[in-house]
Amino acid sequence: MSGPQDTPPVETGAEPLARPRRTLWQRLGGEGLALSVLLHVFLVLIAIVWVVSTVTDGAGKKDPNAFATGAGGGAGGAKAKEFKTKVVPKNIKSLAKTNSRITSKNANATLAIASLPSMSNPLLSAGAIGGGASKGFGGGSGGGIGAGKGIGSGGGRNFVSLFGMKGMGVNYGVVGNFYDFKQTRAGKPSEMFGNPDAASHKDPVNAKPNSLYAKEVKEFLVDKNWGVVSLADKFRAPDSLYASQIFIPASSATICPKAYGVEKTVKPSRWLAHYKGTVKVPQTGKVRFVGSGDDLLVIRWGRKVALDSGFYQPVVGASNVYKDFDGVKCDETHRSTTGRPLRCGPWIQMTAGAEIPIEIALGEMPGGNFYGVLCIEVMGSDGKGSGMKLLRFTNQPLPKEIQNPRAIGAKIDMEANGWIFTPVKSLR
Repeated sequence: MSGPQDTPPVETGAEPLARPRRTLWQRLGGEGLALSVLLHVFLVLIAIVWVVSTVTDGAGKKDPNAFATGAGGGAGGAKAKEFKTKVVPKNIKSLAKTNSRITSKNANATLAIASLPSMSNPLLSAGAIGGGASKGFGGGSGGGIGAGKGIGSGGGRNFVSLFGMKGMGVNYGVVGNFYDFKQTRAGKPSEMFGNPDAASHKDPVNAKPNSLYAKEVKEFLVDKNWGVVSLADKFRAPDSLYASQIFIPASSATICPKAYGVEKTVKPSRWLAHYKGTVKVPQTGKVRFVGSGDDLLVIRWGRKVALDSGFYQPVVGASNVYKDFDGVKCDETHRSTTGRPLRCGPWIQMTAGAEIPIEIALGEMPGGNFYGVLCIEVMGSDGKGSGMKLLRFTNQPLPKEIQNPRAIGAKIDMEANGWIFTPVKSLR
């Protein structure tokens, strides 16, 4: 006999849900860890690529020979500006050598030059080869130390010239240039060459050259209005001189070519020295120029000829009439032993502080001897001259050769205190 048939249980929805089975990786949080690891690896790769590219670019752009400037003595720090300047290798042995003291063998020299600092100092040597010394010991525009023709001591030809000094600049005086009328600009003999080696400077063979020289000098001073362009076809000395006064006692006419360093190429005749500048008037008052030259001395003040006094007078002639000053005739003189008296020019009203252009022409025609003296005279309360003063452009000590005015037999105040005309501009 059979019992009732078994039937499957019926789900009512109230039974508990069965939890799905999870793997060990899932139970340890594997999915989140993997994502985090992948993200960090990606970020690290990006950082590595950026760092490598930055270092590579910087190394490629920087010049290994570039250096940074400091403010006077070495490294300038992280903020120093780089200059693309190649460092020239230097010989450390030559830098470390102690320089000998530079002195003058001339007991009468008026210019002293300090010794150069010793390079035996290790700090100087290190700075010289390290490329970091920017404003320390270096090559300045000094006064000609070495083998050049400048001022100073060494192997050059310099001496304290009565016609001026090389390389001194506007603060020392008015600038002068030397022209030889006997030679062309290229150094070839001109029509005025004649026979500069004649036994006598009055040799007839030089009569025509002297006449041509006188004619061309007058054209320069009168017709060409002191225009140096008209002298462009003449031989010109390569160096200029700065004159602080014009006081040359009687000397050989070779003195001027020698002062300009051209005595080996220029014979001592038919030459012209032209000085030019702008000076400041020291005081207010009436002043006149006084002087004389062998053969030529002419002064232009404020673009007006204010003195023409020499054996040859190309502007005013023997009449001594100054057209630029209303045709006034000037015959007053001061005695001297130069061969000619020191002639006076017209009175000029001057104002303190005024800046006035001045030009001076000195010249020699036949050769032989030369002299040139230029002074000023201030009008006194009686309307007459109060005595001569040397025309000066600096208060520096005078050369010993001219400290005594008795060399020309005249009473001159050589110091001219209070009446020094200060140069303010150099006009080449």
